[in-house]
Formats: sequence, structure tokens, C-alpha cells
Amino acid sequence: MLDFDEELMNAEAPEDIKKMKAWMFQEQVSIQSKRDELQDLSRELQDLKRKLEREKNALEVREKMIKKRFDDNEIFIAKKQKIIEDAYQQLALDRKALECERLNFEHERSKYRRQKMSSPKPYQQYESGIYDSTSFFRGVDNDMALRKRYKELLKIFHPDNKCGDTKTLLLIQTEYENLKSRYYES
Repeated sequence: MLDFDEELMNAEAPEDIKKMKAWMFQEQVSIQSKRDELQDLSRELQDLKRKLEREKNALEVREKMIKKRFDDNEIFIAKKQKIIEDAYQQLALDRKALECERLNFEHERSKYRRQKMSSPKPYQQYESGIYDSTSFFRGVDNDMALRKRYKELLKIFHPDNKCGDTKTLLLIQTEYENLKSRYYES
């Protein structure tokens, strides 16, 4: 590299000095333009860096929201699944209870049939075939239990139901009215 001061001292002609000054001016202009380009590039890089940081932060916030929503959905689904499992367990218990009640009813029915065949009654208000008027409200000891049992029997024996029977329903209503008057007189 040339030492500019040395060259300037060794220059003999004023033209050489002018050339050297022009060269030096061009170098300074070139250096300044390079410096300006570098500063512009540095500003652009800083702007790009800030923009990327903002985008990164926005994506992190969005990712957290999505993760939270996903976790909330997982919890919600787990709760729904637990409710459904509990409902199925309750349904299974209800089915078992209903089956036991049906078996008890069938047993009472067959027991009644055997009693009826062994001792037929000469008179009966209705021809129901298998029921008498004392078997429907067996074990009922108060007004509330009477009403509850009456509603249950209506649901079972109503003529609109599959296994409904009009004659049996009339027997139930007659027995209910008799027991109702007995409870209200007391």
C-alpha cells in the first residue's frame, strides 16, 4: 500500500499533486458512499431483526393460545367421557334393578296363579285373569307411598303401553280409591 504523505512529498509536478488530490477525494467519496451503504444496510438489518422478533413473539403467543385451547378441549372431553361412563354404569345398575323387579313380579304372578287355581273365588268384580285387588299395593303404608306406587302401576299397565291391560288398570284404580279413602279417613 502506498503511503500517501510520502508520495505527496515526492511528487514533482503540480499535476501529480492534483492527480493525487483527485485520487484522494475519489477515495474519500468512495469510502463515504460505502459507509453510507453499510449504515443503510445496518438499518435494514435492524428493522428486519425487529420485525422478525415481533413475528416470533406473535407466533409464541398464538402457539400458547392454541396449546391452552387444546388443553382445555382435552379436559372438556375427559369430563364428557367421565359423565358418559357414569351414565352407562347407572344404566347398567338400573337394568339390573329392573330385571330384579321383573323377576319378583313374575314370581308373584306365578304364585298368584297357583293360589287362584287351588282356590277359585265364585265372584269377582272384574275378570282380570291373574290379579286380585290386594297384590298391587302390598307394602304401602302411607299416602305418599300409595300415590307413588299408583303412578308406577299406571305407567306399566296403561292400555297405551305394550303390556297394558284395561281390566287390570280398573282393578288398580279400584284398589287405589279404596286405600286412598282409608288413608284420608285416618
